[in-house]
Amino acid sequence: MKFQRKPLRDDIQKEILGRIIDGSLPAGQRINETHLADDLGLSRTPLREAMLTLGASGFLNSDMGKGFAVPALDPSQMEHIMEMLAVLQPVALAQSMPIATAHLLELSNHLSRARMRFGKQTGGPEAGRVLAGLVFNWNEWMLRDCPNAVLLADINRLEGLAARFWFAAGAQGLDASILLDSLGGLYELVRKNQRDRACQVWASHIEKFGKQVVGQLAG
Repeated sequence: MKFQRKPLRDDIQKEILGRIIDGSLPAGQRINETHLADDLGLSRTPLREAMLTLGASGFLNSDMGKGFAVPALDPSQMEHIMEMLAVLQPVALAQSMPIATAHLLELSNHLSRARMRFGKQTGGPEAGRVLAGLVFNWNEWMLRDCPNAVLLADINRLEGLAARFWFAAGAQGLDASILLDSLGGLYELVRKNQRDRACQVWASHIEKFGKQVVGQLAG
C-alpha cells in the first residue's frame, strides 16, 4: 500500500501494525526504514514517529543506532498476554452487559462470516488473516458497550500484541472449528444476558485457546 494522500498518524500506525501481524515485516528482523518509507510513500519523519509510538506499546523493538526491529515470535509472550486477557476481558464484559441489540446482531453476523471463510481455508497467509481478524473483531464487538475507556485501551493493546500470534497459528493450519463452536456458545450466553456465566466461560475460552496457539507455535 502506498498512501495517496497525506496520512494521519493513526493511518500510518495501522498500516505498519498490519504488516507486523501478517508477517510482511518479518519477526526478528530489522526494519529498513528507507525501503518502508518509499513503499508507503512517506518521508522518514512521520514513519519514525509512528514506529516510536508502536515501540512504546511493545509492537517494535528499538535499539539506539540500529533502528527498529519486529520482535521474534516468542510463544511464552503469547501465554503471558492471554493470561492477562483472561482476567481483563471478562471484567470488561461484566461492565458491558446487557449488550445492545445491534451489537449482538453484529456478533452473530461476524460468526457466520467467519464460519463461511474458514470453510475454505486450510492454512497459509489467508487463513492467518481470517483467524487474526476473527479474534480481534469478535473482542471489539463483545466489548463495544464497555464504558471503561482505560480498561479497553489496555485490552486493545494486548489484543494487538496477540494478533500476530493468531495470524502465525492460522497460517500454520490451526483448526478453528472448535474455537468457533466455543464462541457460538459464548454468544448464546451473552444473548440471554447470563452475565456471570458468560464471564466465566469467556475466561475459560481465552485460557484454552491461548494454550492451543502456544502449543501450535511451540510445536
